[in-house]
Amino acid sequence: MATRNPLLVAWLLSSAVAVPATAFAQQQAGDERDHEPNQQSDVNPIDTPDTHKGDFLGDSSLVLKPRTYYLDRDRDTKADSVGWALGGALEYKSGWFNDWLRFNATAYTSQKLYGPDDKDGTGLFKPGQESFSVLGEANVTIRFAENHGMRIGRQRFELPYLGSHDIRMVPNTFEGVAIGNTSPTGFGYMAGYVDKIKGKSDDDFISMSEAAGAAGTDEGLGFAGARYISDAGTTVGAIYQRTFDTFDTVFAKVEHPFEIVKGSSIRANLQYTGQQSSGDELIGAFDTQMWAAKVELKHGPFAWRFGASTTDEDHGIIKPFGNPANYLSIIVDDFDRAGEDAYMLGFSMDFGRVGPGDMSVFTNIVHGDTPESGPAASADETEYDLTLDWRLKEGWSERVWVRMRAAYVDQDDNFAGADDFLDFRVIVNYDFNLL
Repeated sequence: MATRNPLLVAWLLSSAVAVPATAFAQQQAGDERDHEPNQQSDVNPIDTPDTHKGDFLGDSSLVLKPRTYYLDRDRDTKADSVGWALGGALEYKSGWFNDWLRFNATAYTSQKLYGPDDKDGTGLFKPGQESFSVLGEANVTIRFAENHGMRIGRQRFELPYLGSHDIRMVPNTFEGVAIGNTSPTGFGYMAGYVDKIKGKSDDDFISMSEAAGAAGTDEGLGFAGARYISDAGTTVGAIYQRTFDTFDTVFAKVEHPFEIVKGSSIRANLQYTGQQSSGDELIGAFDTQMWAAKVELKHGPFAWRFGASTTDEDHGIIKPFGNPANYLSIIVDDFDRAGEDAYMLGFSMDFGRVGPGDMSVFTNIVHGDTPESGPAASADETEYDLTLDWRLKEGWSERVWVRMRAAYVDQDDNFAGADDFLDFRVIVNYDFNLL
């Protein structure tokens, strides 16, 4: 299916290649100063560490990960949403038994500190502002050889359109089986079958097809993907997902870093998403695609981002299993509605050490333009975001991470149902070892 704006597609393609051609070493994965949890375009193999002779019990770990989360969404015309939660996760990992078997279990909880019944909808709790707890992960990892293995049971995935989407108190988790390898560079692969999903604000696992909108069905999802990272930092990745008798998703991307001068670099990113109904078409017939590109310029503690995306008019991108992949997906919206052309401008600054921790800030502005009439008509909108991170590094607070976020969504008032709103969040994460 052709996209609705050929000129924008041409710009997307050219923006991914029209930059200097001197490669530089890939930036360390640990740099998360611009981390946006509402966007996942990495194609990550499952975690099967390299061979390590150890002790099954002696190498066990028990980590408590408290989290508190306050969210206030103040709307112009619709009902407001407010909630404050306390909870987090308790994570157990065994050591390796004979270097081939390991157990993992994680319990999650979200307990209401504040949440008026008439201000539901934050996603921090179950519907009705109800606290909940759940055994989200319980799995076994089996190592085949070195860094190749299989994971069976309740688990997290971090893949485009299939993942934890950890933007509230409790992440999505899944029941399934996956094989793959851990590969920081070079070739990595992953494949598997997922039977059920537990959503971010739920304690029940339901079938993948039911989560996609086909009530009373029990179809699962199969996936297979691969990723290659060169020594120069070029990343190529692709994944195919089929929710049986429901719909298929294909995702592919290429990303490459370039050095301009010492201390300054550009990273060019291009991605494609294609979705279409399949089999019995349990949620209806559709066929759509999206292209997105992003260019990042970094110089010292500063970074600038420029991006664009375009989605077919026939249908928007659907994401029932989490992890929106569009480079332009930010705090609130994903900018992948039917017929939407979107443009992004972003800026980041790393302040370095401030008091007992490292402080950084990033901001994004995204404008989405949609059809004014027809079946794909919706309100044009602009989202303005600001995020402040403070990662403490000293004493008892060494692992405390404070994040403050604000977003303002401005929708076209001339469109029926438009609703401007302010979204404000404070999240505090901590983790410490009990074993």
